[in-house]
Amino acid sequence: MNYQFIVFEEHLQSLRVKKSFAKNYTSESRKNLDREFLRLIRVFKDISIQLNNKRKIKEYFSFHQRNLVILMDEVSIEILKERDLKEKKFIDSELNFLLEKIGDFLDWMNQMYPEIFDYKSQAPIRMLQSEKLKIREVLDLIKTELEAKCTHDKLSELITSVLDPEQISTFRDIRYWQTTAMNLHSKIISNTEIDKFGIVKLLLGNGVNHRDFFSYTKAFILKEIEKKTTLSDQISAICTLRKEIRMLLIETKSRQFQGYPDINKLVRKFIREELLLLRAMEFVNHETAEAGIMNANYKVSFSVKQLAFFVHLQMETGIIIWQRAKFAHQYIARHFSTLERESISEKSARNAHYSHASEDIKKVITKLSEMLALAQERY
Repeated sequence: MNYQFIVFEEHLQSLRVKKSFAKNYTSESRKNLDREFLRLIRVFKDISIQLNNKRKIKEYFSFHQRNLVILMDEVSIEILKERDLKEKKFIDSELNFLLEKIGDFLDWMNQMYPEIFDYKSQAPIRMLQSEKLKIREVLDLIKTELEAKCTHDKLSELITSVLDPEQISTFRDIRYWQTTAMNLHSKIISNTEIDKFGIVKLLLGNGVNHRDFFSYTKAFILKEIEKKTTLSDQISAICTLRKEIRMLLIETKSRQFQGYPDINKLVRKFIREELLLLRAMEFVNHETAEAGIMNANYKVSFSVKQLAFFVHLQMETGIIIWQRAKFAHQYIARHFSTLERESISEKSARNAHYSHASEDIKKVITKLSEMLALAQERY
């Protein structure tokens, strides 16, 4: 089978090197390109019948598709070169007509043979520029809707980062971004109120698997858990999240980035691990409570802030090993009291954990120095 785009390439080369043109050049050259367009349609239809083999047809069409994109990009680059040359406005017009005919044939291949069109291949520069602009306009509408319906600035930042059109490079990317942006916009405008978890579910359902989205989703789940003050409430909260994600309507089987893992599965795994951790803590609490250990309460001479800083230092130096600071807050609230306060709330412990006054630090340092001196003297 012969290479079919010689006429397009020769026409481009002619526009590059010709210094003068006949009066009827424009009309004749455009008629020739129109005839070539029709000829190519006949040829590719005939080839699809003659080959009678899907693999060979796909190879042939993919080869010509890639070369057509390369040719379109060459014409686009040539247009940029000619744009600043006032004496070559005529050539600029002819280049644009050539680009239009090549683009029309690429569209015809896509529409006529979608089952063998190579959507994973690079899209032409002109198409990328045009489609990115359209998608960016939809994202701006989404941002406006989010700002009007909720106060979560990070949601707009997240969507802007995750669906940034500059990440688009292939025909498949264009189609995915178009569908996802439109789905997101239609769902947002149809709801009077927008919540963070609603956006998370929308993105999960549309196959978004950007790294920033995974980080955001994990942080959101942890915050939802930490809002609850008791282990049973935390377990109940994470079970509710798990149920919502399990019942999620999947809009598309396609993933945003084919080479990245499915975030839906990763989120489910993350929730499962968090739930196992919470249930393990619940079991330990139950067992120690049965043994009377959890009821132990120690009165200390430290203030709440000093005690929180003392525990914080033990965590920082690896004496106490906890995955998250909230465990320290729970530990302090359950096991300690001070001279001023018979009971310490978890909220007070949390606030104290992140607020270190200089006088409190000095008090803790003094006590640590006394402990060190005592150890050196007696042991």
